[in-house]
Amino acid sequence: MSVPEAGAKPPTSSDVARLAGVSRSTVSYVLNSPPGVRVSAQTRERVMLAVRELGYAPSAPARSLRSGNSDVVLFPLPLQPMGQLLEAFIDELTEALNRHELSLLIHADRTSRGADAARQWAALRPLAVMAESNRLTGGAVDVLKRAGVRAIFAWGREEHPDVPTAIFDNRDTGRVAVRHLIDRGHRRLACLVPSGPLAFLGEERWAGAQAAAEDAGVSLRRVDVGYVREDVLAIVRRWQRESEPPTAVFAGNDDFALMIISALRECGWSVPDDMAVVGADDLPFCDLVWPRLTSVSMHTRTMGSGASDAITTLIRGRDYRPGGRMVVHPRVVVRESG
Repeated sequence: MSVPEAGAKPPTSSDVARLAGVSRSTVSYVLNSPPGVRVSAQTRERVMLAVRELGYAPSAPARSLRSGNSDVVLFPLPLQPMGQLLEAFIDELTEALNRHELSLLIHADRTSRGADAARQWAALRPLAVMAESNRLTGGAVDVLKRAGVRAIFAWGREEHPDVPTAIFDNRDTGRVAVRHLIDRGHRRLACLVPSGPLAFLGEERWAGAQAAAEDAGVSLRRVDVGYVREDVLAIVRRWQRESEPPTAVFAGNDDFALMIISALRECGWSVPDDMAVVGADDLPFCDLVWPRLTSVSMHTRTMGSGASDAITTLIRGRDYRPGGRMVVHPRVVVRESG
């Protein structure tokens, strides 16, 4: 296949029609699949063969102008940094939407909210928007609806009053981690609360862990820690001087779980015999270290496919589930560390 010369005019739908021996409207019918229009399998095959041979790519802006919408699902990035859990969710959502011939578009503005944010999003003519609940004010929802956005799906810790919501509550992560350790017989627990860019995440998980410990009448100490190896090592050495140190620790996330395991080993303690360790996010390396890391999983595949199902249901104009919400329940993936 020859490479087009620099500056060469890209192929058009007219070029596809000419090569396939059909009209431009037939090319449009094949590529856009409008309801009520049927094209024979042979004709469809000829058109798609011409598309591939010419390297034709339909103009997204032009399609948006004709239909009033695109095939784009807009996802404004949240305020939190892009951790591996969010990256995994975006990957799964992208894959699930692609199966419905929809494209996920990431919007990089993390801070704008309300009607001002909605006007920015609507200018891109998305078919659907999935945004944090606290950014979708009533005014924002009105702007998006008036702009013709066919599906608005919120996500966050609380249910949105006006649109269907995917509920991701990080408090549940801390809650199930501590319940797991209590069920394993531990009564002296510690919870690491990391500082830094993901501090708010640690605070939410601590709140859930604290609630679970209080419900069970179990001692849970809060341990604030920076993302520094020496800080974690100092914590373990302090525990070694105590007569009744914790027997288990919820590390807040998988990165800190590895740090605490390394510090425990350096101080001569065994995991899980001397101290059980549980992480959170269930990152791929949990299965690659020893002892393999017990971790709380948020089911990114379930989250991505569930969000895609909700969005496509709304696009078709149907109601999304009774109550209009999807609740993501974390679970503990039990391995050797605790």
